[in-house]
Amino acid sequence: MNITSGGDFNIPAVPVLQIVGYKNSGKTTLACKLIAALTAEGLRVGSAKHDAHDFRLDDPETDSEKHLSHGAIETVLTSSTATRSMRRSGASLDDIAQQFVGKGDIVIAEGFKSARYPKIALIHHEDEKHDLLAQAADIRLWISWEEPIDLNSLPPILSIKDQASVLKEAISLARSLL
Repeated sequence: MNITSGGDFNIPAVPVLQIVGYKNSGKTTLACKLIAALTAEGLRVGSAKHDAHDFRLDDPETDSEKHLSHGAIETVLTSSTATRSMRRSGASLDDIAQQFVGKGDIVIAEGFKSARYPKIALIHHEDEKHDLLAQAADIRLWISWEEPIDLNSLPPILSIKDQASVLKEAISLARSLL
């Protein structure tokens, strides 16, 4: 997948695999297992998480929060072991994927239902499948808390109880994007 960058040339984007679903469906658990498995294979894995609620960029009264509250458009906090960048604006998943060019091999994104990347969708009940299809495109794997009714569906529906198969299929899907 390429993203055009201002000029007449394309900058290759880092592949993105999204994990979508409703609250408490297991998105974070699956994302963490997938990140660990891909990292163990030697891949440089980035991650992105969409928060449907407004969150604080930093704790009140910290220097970085003071910088932002006084008008800084972005601030970077760094130490000898970590760096954190904060800015008062949202970012699209395309923007985030572009930030990983040259730094990562793949991005595992939790949420961003309406983004255009391949997805794994987690559902509690069969009726959530229809709701998610109205919000999200390019779902390539379903994971259900209920026993799947149609075991031959495309894309496949796996039971969340079969953790080994779920992780195996998620890893296979991620590899196919590289």
